[in-house]
Amino acid sequence: MKVIGSVAKTAFYLKKIQGQYPSWKLHYKIKCKSTENELSNLLGYSEIKRNKPVAIIAREQFSSFGQNSKTWVSPKGGIWLSAAYPIFSKEFKSQIFNLSLGIKICEMLRQENINVFLKWPNDIFFGSKKLIGFLPRVITRGQKIIYVRVGLGMNVLNRTPSEGIALSKVLKTKNINQHYWTAKVLKAFHDSIECNKKKEYVIKSANKLLTKSFLPSGFSPNEWKIKDIDSNGNLRIQNETQLKVIRRF
Repeated sequence: MKVIGSVAKTAFYLKKIQGQYPSWKLHYKIKCKSTENELSNLLGYSEIKRNKPVAIIAREQFSSFGQNSKTWVSPKGGIWLSAAYPIFSKEFKSQIFNLSLGIKICEMLRQENINVFLKWPNDIFFGSKKLIGFLPRVITRGQKIIYVRVGLGMNVLNRTPSEGIALSKVLKTKNINQHYWTAKVLKAFHDSIECNKKKEYVIKSANKLLTKSFLPSGFSPNEWKIKDIDSNGNLRIQNETQLKVIRRF
């Protein structure tokens, strides 16, 4: 009954925030190894349908991984989800998908007076601490993109590693409705798909929200500085004599 209740509560806020469209199919897990595994298994059994995005949300994960196979700590109290959104198009600009999602999450949080920044390519920071991490993927069939998916973790009421921060610390309250915030995240995912055609807007917004305090791994801040995000969504860094382009893939 608790799991059904969680689906209904999140669906209630989704409908309140974004109306009837799109019609999300939500699945809740009390505990699982990884929502990414659960989503892959689900999509393996049945193909994703047009206009029917799907999300799997877990209260706790015990064996999940983020970018570069880093362990993704996912205790109770956070929002841990994997979602897939149908595309069925050759026109979708996959190279800016991570940026469009990042800016829409930032915009959503800033509307709540939470002053966050985008750490290229796929983290959301509050000050010097990580609030949200997400791992986007694009699934193709031939020349056509069938769907995009994302694994996302948001620190809410959970304990975090020293490099992270929870929403409860940011807002200075533990009176937080996780179903509301889950719906807000899913709405941001939807909005990131809607703005994919607006490449200039995505790049411009990403540069406005970009934090330049964190260089990619392997580059010393004594030698290198972040310049900007280029028109293809790549990060450009520079020193006194060089300009280097860092690609996400």
